[in-house]
Amino acid sequence: MQPIQVITNQRIEERGFTNVADALNELPSSGIPVNPIGDQAGFGTGRNFVNIFNLGTNRTLTLVNGRRFVGGNASSIFSGAGAGGQVDLNVIPTGLVDRIETIQAGGSAVYGSDAIAGVINIITKTRYEGVEVDGRFGISDQNDGESYRGRIITGTSLLDDKLSIAGSYEYNETKGLPFTSRAVTARQITFAVNPANTSTTDGIPGSILITNRRIPETTLGGLPFRTGSSALSGLLTIPDPANPAARVTAQFGPGGVLVPYAAGTFFSSGVAGGGNGLNLAELSSLQSPVKRHVATAFVNYEINDNLRLSSEFFFAKFDAVEPFNQPVYNAPLFGGASGSLQTSTANPFLPAATRAAILAQPTLLPADPNNLGERLFFLSRASADIGNNKTKGQGDTKRAVFAVDGDFEVLDRKFDWNVSANFGEAKGDFRVPNIDQSKFLLAIDAVRDPATGAAACRNVASRTQGCVPLNLFGLGGPSKAALDYIGVQFQSDFKILQTVYNGNLSGSLFTLPAGDVSFNVGYEYRLEKSDFNPNDPQELGIGRSAAISSLAGKYNTNEYYAEGVLPIFGGDFTLPLMHSLELDGQYRHVDHSLAGKDEAWTYGFRWKPISDLMIRAQKSKSFRAPAITEVFLPNATSFISATDPCDARNIATGPNPTTRGANCRAAFAALGLPANFSLTSQVQAATVQGATSGNPDLRNEIADQWSAGFVYQPRWIDGLTVSFDWVNIELSKGIFNFGLSSILQVCYDSPTAQDACNRFLRGTSTAARPGQILGFGEAAGNGQTSIGPQTGFINAGYINFEGYTVGVDYKVELDSVFNGAFANWLGGSPGRLDFDFDMYWVDSQETSVTGLGFDLNRDEGEIGNATWQSKLETTYQRDDLQLVWTVNYQSEAVFNNDFNLESRFPLRVNEYFIHDAALSYDLSGLGKKTGLGFDKVVARFIVRNVFDKEAPYGTTGLGVYDPIGRYYQVGLTARF
Repeated sequence: MQPIQVITNQRIEERGFTNVADALNELPSSGIPVNPIGDQAGFGTGRNFVNIFNLGTNRTLTLVNGRRFVGGNASSIFSGAGAGGQVDLNVIPTGLVDRIETIQAGGSAVYGSDAIAGVINIITKTRYEGVEVDGRFGISDQNDGESYRGRIITGTSLLDDKLSIAGSYEYNETKGLPFTSRAVTARQITFAVNPANTSTTDGIPGSILITNRRIPETTLGGLPFRTGSSALSGLLTIPDPANPAARVTAQFGPGGVLVPYAAGTFFSSGVAGGGNGLNLAELSSLQSPVKRHVATAFVNYEINDNLRLSSEFFFAKFDAVEPFNQPVYNAPLFGGASGSLQTSTANPFLPAATRAAILAQPTLLPADPNNLGERLFFLSRASADIGNNKTKGQGDTKRAVFAVDGDFEVLDRKFDWNVSANFGEAKGDFRVPNIDQSKFLLAIDAVRDPATGAAACRNVASRTQGCVPLNLFGLGGPSKAALDYIGVQFQSDFKILQTVYNGNLSGSLFTLPAGDVSFNVGYEYRLEKSDFNPNDPQELGIGRSAAISSLAGKYNTNEYYAEGVLPIFGGDFTLPLMHSLELDGQYRHVDHSLAGKDEAWTYGFRWKPISDLMIRAQKSKSFRAPAITEVFLPNATSFISATDPCDARNIATGPNPTTRGANCRAAFAALGLPANFSLTSQVQAATVQGATSGNPDLRNEIADQWSAGFVYQPRWIDGLTVSFDWVNIELSKGIFNFGLSSILQVCYDSPTAQDACNRFLRGTSTAARPGQILGFGEAAGNGQTSIGPQTGFINAGYINFEGYTVGVDYKVELDSVFNGAFANWLGGSPGRLDFDFDMYWVDSQETSVTGLGFDLNRDEGEIGNATWQSKLETTYQRDDLQLVWTVNYQSEAVFNNDFNLESRFPLRVNEYFIHDAALSYDLSGLGKKTGLGFDKVVARFIVRNVFDKEAPYGTTGLGVYDPIGRYYQVGLTARF
């Protein structure tokens, strides 16, 4: 009934996909995925989740052979994906996949929770005869990003074919890539405040695109400031080596030597073009390295003609690394423990010449009260040589299914039944190096030991406990002994358990003139448990990262369901324009231990007015139950960034600029700032420490879904199939983390939103950061101390989606086209052409986190959700040769629908084409001639991104456009 797309095993092999996620993500209707492309910091390193219609990875249900599969999403807000039971597609083998069916818009009535955007059903081969080995190697055009895949499949039948055993093992490894490995990402393109802008009505954009973005207030080696302020005018200076009569700003070079520092072209706090400031491209990952071991086994035994036993076993192990993450900061852009460090010229790690240069500043620095004749200054440093936060993740997934199915007859009618038990476990850990903040403070407070003259920790008691002084002057300054002293290993263990018991009975009730009235009824019990346990250092928050609380939760569901098909016309019972007509419906009742009782249903029809044309339509109600994270998350510290409506770049935008502007001006005045205060909000470039928590009162998300379309197979064009479908989804009671961006929107875009305004605090005119949103522990300047923004999960939002999908499949024998004209010349048929075209058009997609509508985010046409997306696969096959040429297309897209020419330029990126080529040749004939003993051997050569098309604007759209460039793969498959 529902629109469905099918990816066959043959297509997966032909295209060289070593992960089923890669095949799914190429579907035009697949949105921005969670995958190893781009930074995957936190507890999602190496994961692969798909995202149909861009409704969120947690709103796509993934099944294997029609059954639930244990999720791979750790129960943490730092998982890198929305909370839920998303299946990590890394654990699914490619070898025994028969096909992948993607069902759009619906499925809850048949399969239960999470099927909002649709259902991915991975159907495997459970029987296999023989042995197959496969090897693949890939490398980019720039001689990096290597990938390897080795695989073996085997199977046999025994006991007169009553017993069948099949299994597979595959190893896959993908090497990592840094951001700097590609010129298009190394350019560090970003939007910056336009210095030419004079007002919100001058026709000049408020933000412009710049390249070579740097953070001018900090460097890897360190910047010396007069005060803790971020103003670059406060940088210390040294004589210009090229012109000693002049002075230039200074930075710490290797060995603590002061060398000239160029801040570049300053645009706003945290943003400069060029210069020597911090380059985030050097601390970012383009592709995370991942290693996977995946093994499966299928056993089937036929007891007799009416009774069968079957079992499925899956085991997968992954190792992944996020090698590039942001460092330990001490910079004026941040507050609290991450602010600039007050430092004395008495520090023993300062070289004599450096100390003298600091003391010789034209403007006198504050005196060091503890050391006569010494002065104080502030050090800003991005310490990549201390704690690089490199995340390592490892884990394994186990799943076992035991099933019994059979059939029987009653009153000459056959009935089928089956019962199954499904057990799944995913567990692992994530390890992150960090620092012990208390030890860090002891180690940086260095003095010269009067007895030895060597640098030592000032606190004498700490020396007996192993304190080693830390040198922060210049990149590479910290000693290994000091790093060992301040270092701490964070580790978070997770475990997810799933148990499912299921039973079904199906058959036909009676026969109508058009055919049998068929049914299926069933019951399912499901238990989900999840634990997330950080080790003591991480839970206590002794480092710079937020303290992370442990989480444990579980729920169970009892679900009853029924399906039926009622044929009205068909077979020999027809009328004009009634070649066939079939009604069907599904219903599911759910009793959820946390979310309560609910129901899902679907009804629709399939109508063939003529044999060539099938028209279909359906209406559904689906749901997503709250995830364990969303319910059980304890009050947890979180580092938060957001879009600030009162920022000078945003104050004249939004759904109602007049209301936003008036509310922001009133807020500024209440802080003792000018009503026309021009705020450059630091929370847009950095983070503040706040808190978030789960909500035990959450209920199901509800989605009303409609789809209608047709499938046309004209008799007069052999081999042609055309399909078209309209899909509409209206989700209400959406579960969203009411984040800081949403809180700020409610506060400033709504006339009455005092509760939202009470969830954060800004600095007054007398605070260290006036007008800025304050994090935990920061003084507001009015006697108050901020506890940081307070966020959490609520049933409030909605999503409205409408889109269209088109499919055209055409197979043509060239011999029939040319009437055999080339057959003699070619010595046989000229071959066959297959055209497989899929197109997706998103008409509208609106999201309101608050449910109030004024915060409406229109996603259609934006990057990652282009209005038009399509894929055309053209396959030419003749004898043993096959060539597949694939063209993926995305129409031009805008950065954000809220922007206009007054607020930002450019507004859009151009349309984007990617061409892939896959050539394969069957060498089986050669093998038989040479007596090598194999039944089939296929050699493959694949080129992705044939024309080396760059991603637009570099860092834009990771996971949407191809950032890696031309890529080659060779492979050989042999079957014995």
